[in-house]
Amino acid sequence: MRIGDLTWSNPTARSSDETAASEAQTNAPLTSNREIAESVKVSLSERAERAQQSRNTKDIDDTDLPELIKQLLKQIRELKQQIAELQQQMAELARQQGLTAEERATRLDALRTELTSLSSALTSAYSALAKAMKQQDLTDEQRTSVLKLMNA
Repeated sequence: MRIGDLTWSNPTARSSDETAASEAQTNAPLTSNREIAESVKVSLSERAERAQQSRNTKDIDDTDLPELIKQLLKQIRELKQQIAELQQQMAELARQQGLTAEERATRLDALRTELTSLSSALTSAYSALAKAMKQQDLTDEQRTSVLKLMNA
């Protein structure tokens, strides 16, 4: 059973066409905790990602809120997570060496376009949640629960 993949890469690695001295540096051991942390990347299988997602939304599922509101809260949480991941990709791209200014700008533009789309979807989800909350006969406790879950 495949749960996930662990990939180790040296963030100081250069392209394969560089000199032997550069290759020696690439194979040098990582010395700082930051270098080690930046060099580890974990990729989860689709099944593991679904399991993680269900754990991330268990608090929403455990409430007594109407299903529509639960689904909107899950959607908002997923969009926030996607935006955070995209922002992380943008930061990594800014730190990435070996790219020309044109390549970096092109990739950043694509990421910005995706970020704009996700931000728009998040705004729509917030609007739909506000509308659903007005239409539902929620108790004060349920309204408080919605606010807590939105900010979790």
